[in-house]
Amino acid sequence: MFKAYVRTLILMASALSPVAAFAAEPQFIAGPTWQLAAPGAQSAGEAASEKRPVTARFEGGRVSGFSGCNRFMGSYTLDRDSVLIGPLAGTMMACPDPEMAIEKAFLGALTGTLRYAISGDQLALTPVSGAALVFQAEPAPTLLGVNWNVTGFNNGRQAVVSPLLGTTLSMTFDQGQVYGSSGCNTYRAAYTSEGNRLAIGSVASTRKACSAEGVMQQEREFLAALESVKLWAISGGLLDIHRADGERVLNAIKAVR
Repeated sequence: MFKAYVRTLILMASALSPVAAFAAEPQFIAGPTWQLAAPGAQSAGEAASEKRPVTARFEGGRVSGFSGCNRFMGSYTLDRDSVLIGPLAGTMMACPDPEMAIEKAFLGALTGTLRYAISGDQLALTPVSGAALVFQAEPAPTLLGVNWNVTGFNNGRQAVVSPLLGTTLSMTFDQGQVYGSSGCNTYRAAYTSEGNRLAIGSVASTRKACSAEGVMQQEREFLAALESVKLWAISGGLLDIHRADGERVLNAIKAVR
């Protein structure tokens, strides 16, 4: 499956509608977060990584996104219906071969001068020679109705750490209440949100004791972090929550059902 995806990513034109179907008049490429549409997928973002879609965002001369394993960033300039993407830099995390192969193919295609065309909520980027990359605009971000699994949280010592192996930290926002698992117990708290602002009240939790090393300390640190949140944002399926001073509180991804 993954090998087939990489092949079709490189030879996209044979699997997707031709770019001629897109609007000929240039439109705004900046603003949305664009999710790569996988060939044969039912929806955009249903790509190589089931955890997070491959994305690109253009804004203020900077392009950034998630390439399958790492985050990338670089510069771009516009010239009528073309975009020139400069050298890209990124994080250096290693992932299993399928994700790394997809990342290599994607970043290889997203370079140099590409013609862009937009039709509705779809974006096509086509190199001088080669097949098009087709993206779909990411839906407006929302906290509601999503089950989030925490991938990193602030331990109160100015460090964002991953959950202990064998534990799950989760969050679901629903009708003024946030609830989930804190690694050992379940918790619940009231919250308010306006725009990108978020406030979580005092947290109540069950009182089970877990004997595994570090689990109860992790729970205390995670619940304390929740009560410090002030700002939230979602990009490329990643929930990013910060304190008022900009320090990160936690990151989370949508739970895979």
